[in-house]
Amino acid sequence: MPRPLRSFSISKVYHVILKGIDDSDIFYTNQDRFVFLEKIRLSKKEFPFSVYAYCLMSNHVHLVIGVQDKFLSKAIQSLTIRYVSYFNKQHERKGPFVQNRFKSKNVENQKYFLDVCRYVHRNPEKAGITKTSNYKWSSYSEYLGKEDIIDKKVLLHYLDNDIDNFIKYTNKVESIEELMNSADFELSNKIQDDEIIEIIIRQFKLNSAEEIISYFKNKKNKLLIVKLKNIKGITKAQLSRITRIDKKTIGKIWDNPRFLITSLNP
Repeated sequence: MPRPLRSFSISKVYHVILKGIDDSDIFYTNQDRFVFLEKIRLSKKEFPFSVYAYCLMSNHVHLVIGVQDKFLSKAIQSLTIRYVSYFNKQHERKGPFVQNRFKSKNVENQKYFLDVCRYVHRNPEKAGITKTSNYKWSSYSEYLGKEDIIDKKVLLHYLDNDIDNFIKYTNKVESIEELMNSADFELSNKIQDDEIIEIIIRQFKLNSAEEIISYFKNKKNKLLIVKLKNIKGITKAQLSRITRIDKKTIGKIWDNPRFLITSLNP
């Protein structure tokens, strides 16, 4: 099943999210976070891009970047490959742990740019970790101090080049609940088809997306679809589309244990 083509931003600005596979952590230690930031520096040299905001959480990363279309995927892939190589060696593990298909949202206007940068900086507070100003692993502290990874000029330009305006805007309480509940900034809680395909291939030890349909034609294999029930954001319609199992059958498998028992013991 071909992946949908990634759309490009007219402004060349994107909100990118890198996530751990199955929501697994991608940072175990503060050293991991230091190294990730160093990998951003190296990737910026290889594929030029600007970082306007970032936030490193335990199982995902937010980046607001400016980059030419031809460098978007290459830049993020370079960053991911560099970090995965370090992480696997450091923690004596093998294989991918960051989703291959990163999520991106086009940032096409000033308001959205301001709001998404604020959202990224407020992410630790949204998650109940700590106040925005106390969180070490976001670009908020860079705006208040020495510029390192980020390019301050663009965001501050829209705030009259006044750092006090930046602080007030980022931390203002007005309508913050609406902001924090906006699914748009998380690029939707719905998991994408290509992500589900990757999970199915790994979980059922298949070799390719093409094997999925034939695998679930087997009656007993079809019942194993229940193992995917607890994946956050997945829908019956998506599973039906990917496996070619009708939604009614998927519903019975998910919601009726007696259906499983009857099917396994005719």
